[in-house]
Amino acid sequence: MPVATTERRQHARNRTLIGAQIIFNQRQSTLDCTVRNLSEQGALLVLSDAIATPELFELYFPLKRESRMARARWRDGARQGVEFTRPAKTDDAPAPLDLQRRLKQLEQENSVLRARIAQLTEAG
Repeated sequence: MPVATTERRQHARNRTLIGAQIIFNQRQSTLDCTVRNLSEQGALLVLSDAIATPELFELYFPLKRESRMARARWRDGARQGVEFTRPAKTDDAPAPLDLQRRLKQLEQENSVLRARIAQLTEAG
């Protein structure tokens, strides 16, 4: 006799077959995974049984050039359900003003150092 399952999601998910990366450990570690279904609120990931993921991580979609912060909700073998905790962020997003200023400063310092190296190599 089949057992009825109760759908707990508030929003329907679309079936997908998208490659993604789980990014964690202050962006020092990555794991490849496959997204099997997706909505604005969450996703179903498929990854290796042997790999443990942190509770909170960044999920990056290379083809979409988009990332989402995700929270692990459940795990069953190679399958893991996640809930998105923040809206999507694309790679094209402008860098914060403080980072832009720091980049400009470093570019200027780099230019000065290159000129000094050229000066020293010509003198020798």
